[in-house]
Amino acid sequence: MDIRGKAARLIMSHISDRAGDDVSVECARVEHEIRDLGIGGFCLFGGQLDRTPEMIRRLSECSTFPLLIASDLERGLGQQVRGATAFPSLAMCGATGDPRLAQAQGWVTGSEARRVGINLVFAPVADVDSETANPIIGVRAFGTDPSMVADFTRAFVRGLQAAGVAATAKHFPGHGDTVRDSHIELPVVEADSVTMHARELVPFRAAIDEGVKAIMTAHVAYPGLAERNAPADKAPEKQTGAVTSRRGAVNSLPATLAPAISTALLRGELGFEGLVVTDALLMGGITESYGPGEAAVLALLAGADVLLMPADVEAAVDGIIEAAKSGRLSEDRLDASIERAEELLAWLASRAMPGPAPGGLTARFSEGLGIAFEEPATVAAAIATRGVTLLRDERGLVPLPAEALSGAVSLVVVTDPKQPDGVAWLKERLESQFPGAELIILDADCSEEKGNGIIDNASTSELCIIALFDEISAWKGHSGPDGPVATVITRLVAASRQSIALLFAGPQLAHVLKGADAVLCCYDGSQPAQLAGVAALLGEAEISGRRG
Repeated sequence: MDIRGKAARLIMSHISDRAGDDVSVECARVEHEIRDLGIGGFCLFGGQLDRTPEMIRRLSECSTFPLLIASDLERGLGQQVRGATAFPSLAMCGATGDPRLAQAQGWVTGSEARRVGINLVFAPVADVDSETANPIIGVRAFGTDPSMVADFTRAFVRGLQAAGVAATAKHFPGHGDTVRDSHIELPVVEADSVTMHARELVPFRAAIDEGVKAIMTAHVAYPGLAERNAPADKAPEKQTGAVTSRRGAVNSLPATLAPAISTALLRGELGFEGLVVTDALLMGGITESYGPGEAAVLALLAGADVLLMPADVEAAVDGIIEAAKSGRLSEDRLDASIERAEELLAWLASRAMPGPAPGGLTARFSEGLGIAFEEPATVAAAIATRGVTLLRDERGLVPLPAEALSGAVSLVVVTDPKQPDGVAWLKERLESQFPGAELIILDADCSEEKGNGIIDNASTSELCIIALFDEISAWKGHSGPDGPVATVITRLVAASRQSIALLFAGPQLAHVLKGADAVLCCYDGSQPAQLAGVAALLGEAEISGRRG
């Protein structure tokens, strides 16, 4: 293999089959990248259960060697592929207090991913949710306690890899203590090394002990870790320009580009021998300071093996070739990463296709959880049911007493106007339970007149049920409703005689519902979470969740 082939082999591109995408154009681009450039794999976004396997097979046949086919499946294959099982957030799984459910979720996710052709799953999130204002992690993490997160991370990895796919713990060394989204800009974590080792690194140690096959690095700067792990005869490498953090200006490389973290810490101190994957190199945490060629070279010099989604694939390949020809990057360095990829592919090829019964999960395990694994949706439903958490109930309103079911009820849903269909299950269930009540949507497009009408309606009702949805998403940059909507919520709660809130978001947003008599945390807006939230509200299921 020549130097160009080796450079391309380290690149993982992407393909998107979401609403509005031209799949034929996407496939043509990826076919070119595989056939003509020789890239080592691609990451799938979107898809349909009836056509994704054939699309992956077709693209795989374009390559002369096996490809790594990856996807972000923190919430199951259904997070990307329509028709597959969609799970609640990892935070809801963590709220169950039972790591066996994380193992079950991992196994179902791995089994379904394997059957469509995905062999590398970018999950679980091993971050500790330590910053309440974090705009990008939140409910994507199992919880706030490092030991608890470690237990759930280990279990998820065990289940996923028992199904014969590779797990990826992310985002090393931890994205939980940030107030900025690395999709947009470079965050800085200013915690010292002692704190990081006692908090952020605990779940990653657990994943490594469990034999996780891959770890994804974060586009986040950690001056304390970089300084601690830098060679004694060399100062930490510095990024050109200042990075502004919440406490001042700090010059530091993101972990993805920092040898002190990706090599000295991860491979040296923690002893990880598997595949190091960068987070997407088209994210702002990288592109605000580096071009695609330089970012690719710096990531390899730092210790990465797979370069995920460069902003320009061909520019990244050219940058690696130029660095190799100049002697800045040795060919042995490229060979070492290719060897790790081939070792992982060999492991994948040796795994038997999982059958209808859970491969690494015994019948006794299944019976202990009371879950029928032959129906994967029951695993998702069990996690949601056991994860619903009662944050407060000052007047004993939950579950709703019988007399409340026949009185005048105001139903208000706070959601993103771009996702009007995301509350379908909640709407159907609540309107059937309260036939005289109309569910009203409150969003950023709501006029002042409509907002006043919502408040007037609630003031004349015996009970107001408020459902607040807030999904974490890349490039959004914040969590919670915007100012005007938050103001309407405050007025709505104040005007209500009695109020119960269903929080389809993390408990960090409970402050938006200050004054509500009761708050049930359902963690996210997935179908299982919506159904479980209403069941808990109506007393159809025991409320046993707790924030980890």
